[in-house]
Amino acid sequence: MRLLAALVPALLLLPAAAHAEKVVTEDAEGDVVSFAGESEFPDQTVPAPDYAGVDLVRTAVTHGAQRLRVTISFRALERDPFQITVVRVKTPQKNYDISVERLGGKPVASFDGGEKAPECRGLKSRIDLGADVVTTWLPTSCLGAPRWVQVGVGAVAVSADQAEPDQIGAHADDAHRVGEIRDNLALGPKVRRG
Repeated sequence: MRLLAALVPALLLLPAAAHAEKVVTEDAEGDVVSFAGESEFPDQTVPAPDYAGVDLVRTAVTHGAQRLRVTISFRALERDPFQITVVRVKTPQKNYDISVERLGGKPVASFDGGEKAPECRGLKSRIDLGADVVTTWLPTSCLGAPRWVQVGVGAVAVSADQAEPDQIGAHADDAHRVGEIRDNLALGPKVRRG
């Protein structure tokens, strides 16, 4: 009995397991649009269902007490390095943008929190071409440790026409819209801090 009385308070002092809420959203497959370099983006788009390189199909957002992780699955992630994935994070206070570019195959992530936002140390991205996945994570302190976030995701790939190198085209997808691109990314549901 004395041993049990000594163990119960000790067990209560052990650190609790880290919790995080995870929300997964699916996007329609084959809803990529294309637009030419001279078009008035995003007004002059045409469906490009066969272009898989930026076709977003699944977004998983994990919001923990210390870290936010966004895992983005593509139908077949673009192999050409002229591709960018953009993540918009909305919090109760403000919006933040994260861009992930592939320069020579290695991901380069940048964080934009506005003029007075501090640099976000700890922002990281990983690209898994075998699994067609881009994963980005950052400390929640970079976002002001919000109670909840909403996340929007978009992807764009730019290419030049081989026959006419001056003619530049692009393909794009918004993870929360079907076959439509607008100036702002559509946001997914609220993900509360776990």
